[in-house]
Amino acid sequence: MKRRIAGIVLVALSVGALGFWELWGRENITYDKVLVLKEASPKNTLISADMLRVKKVDKAGEGAVMAGEQAKIEGLETTQFIPAGTELYSEYFQESIFSVGEEQGKYILSIPAQWLSAFPQTLRRGDRAFFYCAGEPVTDAIVAYVRDGTNQEVRYGDDERLTSSSNVSLIEVVVDEKQAALLGKLANKGNKFVLLYY
Repeated sequence: MKRRIAGIVLVALSVGALGFWELWGRENITYDKVLVLKEASPKNTLISADMLRVKKVDKAGEGAVMAGEQAKIEGLETTQFIPAGTELYSEYFQESIFSVGEEQGKYILSIPAQWLSAFPQTLRRGDRAFFYCAGEPVTDAIVAYVRDGTNQEVRYGDDERLTSSSNVSLIEVVVDEKQAALLGKLANKGNKFVLLYY
């Protein structure tokens, strides 16, 4: 009788231990904790702490950004589209091309509509815009904002930019003092610019 009870207890303990391992132990003891994005993010998205979450994976890839290493990527921007829940690597990020301020010597310049004779309606944030005046290249700048008539960012439904949320009405670019002075001087003389991008 005692052997039977001992056998039942051993079986119950074995099943309990196996269930504990499968339901909690394996994931919490042997899995790696990596950082992932909560939502899919397009290229040139600035990363903040609230965009990140921890995900447990069987084995983290070499160089993956682990839980607790948020500081490695906070304040950086994405160099490519990153799907939600994808393991993150430092190579997916770079210093922001939108950084402005006295330390960087870069500023946001709003391009008045009267300065432009033509610009593509498919222009969007992160593009490098080339300014042409009288058929000659003048300068180039990173597009910081592309807004519609209600001051909302113009967004595209696909990477090919075949569908957009609205028409472009306002363009703002990142420039240094020299670029701002050059564009202003040319515009004050009555010149208009054609914008191109790639």
